[in-house]
Amino acid sequence: MSCCIFGPGLVGSFLGAAANAPTASSRQSPPIERLVELPNGRMRWCPRQVIDIGCETTLPLLVCTRVHHTPWQLLPANALAAQNGLGQPIPVIVCFLALDQAADGVIRCLSIPRLVVPLAASTAPTWAAVFAAWRNAGMVVDEVLDCAPAQWEKTILNATVGPLCLATGLSMAEVWALSDLRQLVIAATSEGQRIARHHGVDIAPGIEKRAADLFGRIGAHRPSVMTDAGELPHVLGYLRRHAAEAIPALDRIAELVGARHARGARS
Repeated sequence: MSCCIFGPGLVGSFLGAAANAPTASSRQSPPIERLVELPNGRMRWCPRQVIDIGCETTLPLLVCTRVHHTPWQLLPANALAAQNGLGQPIPVIVCFLALDQAADGVIRCLSIPRLVVPLAASTAPTWAAVFAAWRNAGMVVDEVLDCAPAQWEKTILNATVGPLCLATGLSMAEVWALSDLRQLVIAATSEGQRIARHHGVDIAPGIEKRAADLFGRIGAHRPSVMTDAGELPHVLGYLRRHAAEAIPALDRIAELVGARHARGARS
């Protein structure tokens, strides 16, 4: 027993291959075939393609589309989402992954692949089997009572360097190498933690150091927001809408992104 992947992009393909998911739902017409570099070795993932997610009633559904591309009203009650951002109406598996597809077509994770999953889902035999498969593939899977701290932390990480990559056209390593942008990221990270605390979510101390360790390690990774800025309202936008005090660093990042869009509109 495994799962059906809804949205076999980079995240869906990585998690689908690790779980040996037999089916995937995609609007692509060609057959789905991916080469994925998992911690325990390379795998070719060739799931059967299904169009109607409602026909896969025997498998749990893992939603890997982006928030703004997800047909929430069509999802079964036991679905889980592996997505960036906040505000989803179903439980979220928090994915600490930095995935790229190299020129050779292989999908690789540039960080230690770590997933934070809801303990409530772990008690369901169907999802427990999926989580076990991810562990067997060499991934770190943390089962927690409350995924909110991890979900907020991942959102804060995605609200800083990624938007700056979009605003500047630089890779994460290039953004991180510039001291003024690096300090902006650290300041915005602290602001994000205060927003989370205001909403009753306690992120573990040391998020600034964890952010520095992550961004200093993943090198030339180009985040997903650079190809689809539609997720920004659920990441940077969500934090700014829910702030209860001044957030100059997050506002400055938003200004830089807005300036980039304005230049693009004029060109």
